[in-house]
This record gives sequence, C-alpha cells and structure tokens, in this order.
Amino acid sequence: MRHILIASMAPVLWLLTVFDVFAVVKMFRQYKAKNKIISLLVAVMCIGLLYDSLCLALGAFLKESAALRFFSQFRYIFHMTMIPLIFPICAYSLNAKPAVLKIVWAVTVIVMAAGLAAGILYKTEPRTVGAITRYAEAEGNPGWISGIVSFLDMFPVFLMIGVGIFLFKKKNPNMFLAGFFMLLFTMLGIFLGKDPGGDRTKSLMFYISMFGEGLMVYFFWRFVEQQKEKD
Repeated sequence: MRHILIASMAPVLWLLTVFDVFAVVKMFRQYKAKNKIISLLVAVMCIGLLYDSLCLALGAFLKESAALRFFSQFRYIFHMTMIPLIFPICAYSLNAKPAVLKIVWAVTVIVMAAGLAAGILYKTEPRTVGAITRYAEAEGNPGWISGIVSFLDMFPVFLMIGVGIFLFKKKNPNMFLAGFFMLLFTMLGIFLGKDPGGDRTKSLMFYISMFGEGLMVYFFWRFVEQQKEKD
C-alpha cells in the first residue's frame, strides 16, 4: 500500500491541484449564484489548498532548492491564516446572531494573526519521499508555534464535527461529513503514513490528509446546496 501511494504521488498531486482549481471556481460561482457567505469563505480557503497542492506538486521539479524553500514558507503562511476561516464557516452554518458573529470574527482574526506570525517564523527542512521533495517542520521550532500548529490541525476538525452533529437535526449531514472525513484521513495519515523503518522524514501523513481536505471541500459545497434547497 505504501509503495503504491509513493509511486502515484506525483501525478495524484497534480490531479489534486486541478481539483482545487475547480473547487475555487465552483465555490465562487456558488457564492455568486446563492449569495451564501459560507461559499465565499470556502472559496478563499480553497485558494490556500490550491497553493498547498501546487507547491507540493512542484517539488517533483524544483527538488531541494531556494525557490522551493521560498514557496514552501508561503504554503505554511496560507495554511495557518486560512484554516481559522472554519470558525466563521461554522457560525454562519448555524445562522448565528450578529452579536455572536462579531465575537467569532474577533476570535478568528486573532487566531489568523497568530497563524500569520507562526507561518512567517516556521522553521523547515527538506524531506524527500519518492519523486517529491518538500520543506516540512524542522527541529527547534518554539513551543508556541508548535502549539498553534497542533491547535489548527485538530480544533477546527472537532468543531466541524460538533456543529455537524447539531445540524443533523435539520437533515443536513454535510457539515458533519466534512469534519468526519477530514478527521478520518488525518488518523489514516498518522497510522498508515509512518515509514516502516521509523524514519519520520519519510512520513506520508501530509499526502494522505490531502484526500480528507478534498472531501471536506466537497461536503462544504454540498452543505450550501442542501441548505439552499431548504431555504
């Protein structure tokens, strides 16, 4: 299984990049057609996912280089500043009152600012798996940066699942499914992505989790579609 994942990684990353392009276009069109701010927020978040998959796909050509290191730094900046958009996405999905939305946006802006600082200062090192070279977390990152990374990796996922369970009452399971599949592929990345020899630099967690991101975006789209049908 691991061999198949490694052998297919380069072409699949380009397919994921193409998927993200379509996702960005689709979500912007959905926003224009249905005027749902969730669609706009997901579209902006998809731009970060698009950059992420493109940067990884380019790792097959740029290899270990100053250019790839430069592009990769923005990959982490985009990731840490756009993932917090899940907070208002969840709030709007619940039709939160204006006062609640103001609080959510205030928290979101604070977390985004912390994520921006963490992304700028994030230390990386080159790692190669199969044909792909990427710049991943290096030793020596301050504890506060590691804390922000861990928080952004897990809290938004559980938030989506919690909100999704509540929205099951309205017969719209898509928010729950968005969080569930993101969590599932994160867990699969942890358990299946490890190198049998114990070399953490050969981890496939980043790759496996990207499939969860794709499913998350799909179910966000379905959420707005189904919500519109019921409005």
